[in-house]
Amino acid sequence: MAICCYLENGKMRFGQLRKRMPAITERMLTLQLRKMEENGLVKRTVYAEVPPRVEYELTAIGMELLPIIKQLEAWGRRHQQNRDDKSEN
Repeated sequence: MAICCYLENGKMRFGQLRKRMPAITERMLTLQLRKMEENGLVKRTVYAEVPPRVEYELTAIGMELLPIIKQLEAWGRRHQQNRDDKSEN
């Protein structure tokens, strides 16, 4: 879900995604991006440059997930607030 949110505003290179998610290893990010590409959520574009430049962007199917992700995020915030309120009492 985090990768989708980061790609919401357009294409990003691997290094840009990695910097925004310091808790994830390069290997795990690579695996997640590959899986998302296999599932049609992310498009990977390789440019014939030296060094090679690779960009990732959401596909139309990936963009369809964004409203659902936003709803889940809002739900999580509401329930976190409820839990925080109960722990203060």
